[in-house]
Amino acid sequence: MKKLLLLFIFICYNLSHTQEQGLIQQAYECYQKKDYQKSIELYSQVIQKHNKYAPAFYGRGLAYAKLDQCTQAIKDFENAVSFDKTLSDAFYAKSICEIKLGANEQALKSINLAIDISKSKPEYYYTRGLIYYYDKEWERAIADFTKALEIDPNFGLAYYGRASAYYHLKQKNNALKDYELYLKISGNKHNLANEAQRLINVLQQPED
Repeated sequence: MKKLLLLFIFICYNLSHTQEQGLIQQAYECYQKKDYQKSIELYSQVIQKHNKYAPAFYGRGLAYAKLDQCTQAIKDFENAVSFDKTLSDAFYAKSICEIKLGANEQALKSINLAIDISKSKPEYYYTRGLIYYYDKEWERAIADFTKALEIDPNFGLAYYGRASAYYHLKQKNNALKDYELYLKISGNKHNLANEAQRLINVLQQPED
């Protein structure tokens, strides 16, 4: 979710008063410090005075998501996009929460809306690839993981996801290549190195 925070580095909305601007900055800083409850309180103060301010709903939604309060987070993301329909990251964050809740059909709708707005973000395609993967639509998952890698060739998790889809399709050479690329690029960054190496060992075993 780190990339979602980039939006707040250059909030483009102007609030009416310096006090509210300060609250937004404080809320963002609390989020950065992982004080999510305080961040929620500060964003809520802004929303009380500016109840159509999309970035405040979006920021509070991120904080709720970090506390695994996904239902509340989704409500805030929905409010955010109702006031700013171009806020693709809010659709993206909403889809991640919906995946966590097992609502894959709704998550697919949300990530498709994010992609409709912005087609240049690899994490969007990776997320849609995950949804297809969870639904056992291996070919579609591979297509989206591949698209993510076309945008960012160093997106390690996309190699892992694509390798796993190839594995299910019994395309051993493709799976082996992607698991090895994942290890080369990401190492144990996502705590998946042991599993990747285990699957490599399985794939390298001679067939009976």
